[in-house]
Amino acid sequence: MKIATTTADFIWYTAPWDISSALLLMADAGFKYVDISLGTAMKPNSPMCGDGWETWADDIGNTAARLGLTFVQAHSSDTVYDKGEKRDYLTSMIERQLLICEKLGVPGIVVHGIPKPQGEREDFMVKNTEFYRDLLKTSEKTGVMIYTENTCRQNCPTYYIFNGDDANELCSRVNHELFGVCWDTGHAHVHGTEQYSSIITMGKNLKALHIHDNYGVADVHIQPYAGNLCFDAVLKGLVDAKYTGPFTLEAYCAPVPANFCFCNRKPFVKDGVVYDKALMPPISIMLRSERLMLDTARFMLEAYGCYED
Repeated sequence: MKIATTTADFIWYTAPWDISSALLLMADAGFKYVDISLGTAMKPNSPMCGDGWETWADDIGNTAARLGLTFVQAHSSDTVYDKGEKRDYLTSMIERQLLICEKLGVPGIVVHGIPKPQGEREDFMVKNTEFYRDLLKTSEKTGVMIYTENTCRQNCPTYYIFNGDDANELCSRVNHELFGVCWDTGHAHVHGTEQYSSIITMGKNLKALHIHDNYGVADVHIQPYAGNLCFDAVLKGLVDAKYTGPFTLEAYCAPVPANFCFCNRKPFVKDGVVYDKALMPPISIMLRSERLMLDTARFMLEAYGCYED
């Protein structure tokens, strides 16, 4: 397996849509394979959302080529509405992201399903089958795969993809060769899902990974071995399932940036004076942590004889 990480690792040090700058930092950290975070570029003033999106994408592609980086997967922005004008706009943005993936040579993109705040499981499956089939019309034009993703009840109790059986059911209903699953190890750990059996159950439906750790309580996306997830169960499952996709980290390295969503570290204020000199670790420290995360992932894969350079 080839080790990748997400451009979202660096959004606290660049503009959220400045993926070209993130690629420079990734290359500096030693990564060769990239999960491009198009979801973080979904901002009102982002070039991805405007008329200049093709030029923006071309610049990203040129930067990656110059650095010798390869895109192995992507992550879309979210659609969290099952009907209405807002859903139509958000869906159109995901369709644009599929076109961006085609332009950049990205083989597949993770697209979260539509949660149903008041819905039952069957309603979730029906609505998401319809949602993904609609998106797959664009996939058929671009050749870019769509990956659904598992979650945990703590994140969204009515997003009914909690284990391998759930994922397989949705795959069976969608029934399309360009549709598969991204298995998120951290989400599974928080939910209490048995990793090995779910990975084996998904088999060929498993196309992508999000690798991160936690303590089984909250979805905090910390780097492997910073929590208590059993990665032997994950790795043995991947080997036995003959998984051939990338080993993609979606882990925010330590030290955690100040405005990371699960942290939101505040400066100290005394007598009206703000003290924030130590609030945010410098990029030099973050890069050292990224390199450690890369070394850690390499150790994990080498231990199971499945590391690819």
